[in-house]
Amino acid sequence: MVEEVEDYAILMLDKEGTIVNWNKGAEKIKGYKEVEIVGRNFQEFYLAEDRKKGLPLQLLELARQTGKALHEGWRKRKDGSVFWGSIVLTAIHNDEGRVIGFTKVTRDLTERKLAEDRTNDYLRQLEFQNKELEQFVYAASHDLKEPLRKMNFYANYIADQPENRLDEKSRDYLSRSLKAAARMKVLIEDLLIYSRSTIRTDVYEEVDLNKVIEEIAGTHKEEIGDGEVIIEKLPVVYAVPFQIKQLFSNLIDNAVKYKHPGRDVVIKVTVKLVEGSQVPVHNLERNKKYFQISVIDNGIGFDPAHANRIFEIFQRLNNSTNAKGSGIGLAICKKIVQNYKGAIEANGEPEVGARFSVYLPADQAMPLQ
Repeated sequence: MVEEVEDYAILMLDKEGTIVNWNKGAEKIKGYKEVEIVGRNFQEFYLAEDRKKGLPLQLLELARQTGKALHEGWRKRKDGSVFWGSIVLTAIHNDEGRVIGFTKVTRDLTERKLAEDRTNDYLRQLEFQNKELEQFVYAASHDLKEPLRKMNFYANYIADQPENRLDEKSRDYLSRSLKAAARMKVLIEDLLIYSRSTIRTDVYEEVDLNKVIEEIAGTHKEEIGDGEVIIEKLPVVYAVPFQIKQLFSNLIDNAVKYKHPGRDVVIKVTVKLVEGSQVPVHNLERNKKYFQISVIDNGIGFDPAHANRIFEIFQRLNNSTNAKGSGIGLAICKKIVQNYKGAIEANGEPEVGARFSVYLPADQAMPLQ
């Protein structure tokens, strides 16, 4: 039966690695006839650099010591061509327990290896292109700040000079120019933040989310007025401080920005521990635990049909012309959460409010006290 198998090269070796027998699969994969190869050492199939490093004998010794050796790598055929072989070397023992030889099974996985290499090349190319794009966005945004600053300075100078007798229409246009420059400044700054948010860094620190939220809420005291921010006990996470602060700053900014004109602002920040399997829509790891941290407001809300679109760059929660911002904030949030292999989702109801839920892996956080 072994002799007839053609999808696997099955050999028997003596205790020194000399080939004792040879099946049809070995002839098909390696290219040698049985009479050409029996009596030669199995090192014949290894590339020169692997033989120089002693790889075949190391595998033989590993099988001798542990009973089995597994390996994948490029192997050589009779005609000099190479194939990607997956091999299993198994020691054969006599009744006294001494090693008297080995079996060697080889599979030709060249097609799988080439497909993996093509995929890896594509992913590396994509990563390189993404980095180039991030660098371009950063450089372009940074370079735009200086001419914009000068335009703003000159326009303000003209507007502030009492001797400049501008008619009403000219003053109106000048005022619009200054407002446009201010909006452009916000857009450029947000683009810079977006480019930084896509960068994954290993500079992780302990970040107390309670302190982060309290600090952000404190910067909005005037806008919140008689309203309140209610914060549940939140975990301490291992993260890049800048990114985590930016994430929750954008979410709370949105809650304040889109507050309801007819009632005081109420923002709740809640937390609970969930299994990845409970959030199937985001393809989280099923058996992994996540902290679901939600920012809930009682603002003007939004149409739930737009729940996914609002995380796209330059999208807004609504079309209000009075709403400040560049439409990049939630795209930044999505990028940051993706850096931590988490997820973010939005739920809203017009005139009732909005809820934004962030899912962060619990193994990147300290337990709740």
